[in-house]
Amino acid sequence: MMNFLRISLFSLLSLALSACSAFNVSTDFNPSLDTSQWKSYQWKLAELNPDDPYDNDLNRNRVIKAVNSELKTQGFKLSKDSSDFNVSYFFLVEPKVDIHRHYNHRCPWADCRYHRYETYVSEYKYGSIVVDISDGTTGELQWRGVAGSRISEGATPQKREQNIQAAIKELMAEFPPNKAEKTPNNKSGY
Repeated sequence: MMNFLRISLFSLLSLALSACSAFNVSTDFNPSLDTSQWKSYQWKLAELNPDDPYDNDLNRNRVIKAVNSELKTQGFKLSKDSSDFNVSYFFLVEPKVDIHRHYNHRCPWADCRYHRYETYVSEYKYGSIVVDISDGTTGELQWRGVAGSRISEGATPQKREQNIQAAIKELMAEFPPNKAEKTPNNKSGY
């Protein structure tokens, strides 16, 4: 009986953890957006920012490859001429600070009237990929998706590619917006 409970608890915990996302994803879109006639898209890319270490050819190619793959899976075709919608992206990188206060309840002395609090401060960078989709005719923004997470500074090129692919996959799962659900996905407070 005890083994059954352990296996059940482990299975439930595994299921709960697999449902958690590694990325904070949020979307916003025009509620009257109708993508049923959209078939093709083009990239509208801004100039690379030489002052931003994350905005480079390597990451640009990773983002384009990942978005193209997701849009192809959804039946959209990349066009060099005219298109129904345009795709662009940019990165946002912000410095963040985590502060944790830990109560040390051990009493190394005989008199435990004095308790210690330990404070831990860690600095990190939080990065977001913002993907914009605009109307191919008017150029007006129709859909915006943001996927963000803590940046792994020491990541290998393969890990960077995996992270970008995973973020884009999760982000583009929200495009096109579900017809039944005409409210933006705003899990992360965007």
